[in-house]
Amino acid sequence: MHWRVTDGGSSVDPTDRPAVRDHLERFAGTGTVTEADDGTLRADFSGRTHVTVAPDGTVETGMPLHSFDGAPEGLVFDHDSGELRVELGDENVYVFRRP
Repeated sequence: MHWRVTDGGSSVDPTDRPAVRDHLERFAGTGTVTEADDGTLRADFSGRTHVTVAPDGTVETGMPLHSFDGAPEGLVFDHDSGELRVELGDENVYVFRRP
């Protein structure tokens, strides 16, 4: 399940595997998303920079100087701005910017 939000992004349930894969591939580029044996999706960027989303919706990011590891309520992919917003509830958000 995913839907458009007013700021131009697409909100995605982090446990919706087809939607997460589709948006990760669009966000990171064709051929950058792999799937581990346990179903975890991983989008690799340059160097050590990556985003992983486990089947249970847990998100882990690796980026020089900051990273995130947690279970969000939702993901918002803003492809035009190159941002992935990890929504944590209570207006808390982690923002991953595409390198």
